[in-house]
Amino acid sequence: MGKSEYKRDWHKYDENVITRYELMFPFYVFQHWWELLAEENRNAKKTYKAQKEFNEFLAFLHLFLPYRAMEGVLRALERLKIVPTSLDYSTIWERVRNMNITFPEAGDQLEVIADATGISTTRGGQYIIAKWGKRRDSKFLKIEIVMDKDKLNVIDAEVTSDEVETAVKTKDLQDKGKKVKRFYGDKAYDANEVYNTGVEVVPPRENARRGHPARRKAVREFKQLGYDRWREERGYGVRWRVESLFSAVKRTFGESVSATSFLGQVVEAKLKFWAYAWMVHLANSLVGRAPGIKV
Repeated sequence: MGKSEYKRDWHKYDENVITRYELMFPFYVFQHWWELLAEENRNAKKTYKAQKEFNEFLAFLHLFLPYRAMEGVLRALERLKIVPTSLDYSTIWERVRNMNITFPEAGDQLEVIADATGISTTRGGQYIIAKWGKRRDSKFLKIEIVMDKDKLNVIDAEVTSDEVETAVKTKDLQDKGKKVKRFYGDKAYDANEVYNTGVEVVPPRENARRGHPARRKAVREFKQLGYDRWREERGYGVRWRVESLFSAVKRTFGESVSATSFLGQVVEAKLKFWAYAWMVHLANSLVGRAPGIKV
């Protein structure tokens, strides 16, 4: 087996990974609890026991622990006087379930990659599946990801049954002052609505014939070049990056959700990508990226 073509600054990479977890635990909230809480309650209609910034800690913790276990952790933190007050089950549940899930701000000039992956809603685990086989009622949520091709940041994550809806949302980014130059998607995105955005790099379906002028042009180009040459000239090979993202998120936070209600499952699935996006974004801002470089 030959040597790898890629070289990485492993010391910087390791520091980046360590920093991700260091920054996701909001020690600044613990240090400035009373100032943040005073600001939170300044014009509030009711008195809060913990500030909104604490919600991010709760959401991150929920990716590893169920709500009852989180309540126990907060009680322990209160006894250790790390936080002045703990929260009960209902409050924790409400804060996590209703949290405003936002992703790091995207750049003004974008090339985006979109794809979907499945998140299991079956809690049996790999041991149960290996021993008893996959159950007939095993179900998956399909979560759609849009990511920045160059910075590898997650721009949006939505549980959906229609890939085209997500593609069309690139228009929303452009309405917000973002210039989306290219949209990379697989055949599931081969639809007139996507071509209307003007940013497509999508392989047409085999039976694609009519529709938007840009779609007809893409079909002719694809047939003339063939898949391999079209893939090379259009840069379609970059879509491996979103598959790498899926793998990283699932290895970090697991491939399934523990919630039993549909709403809870949706929130938990989105939180996986929210947490990973912020972990990487904050670590890259402080330490810098350490990508593999071809040598």
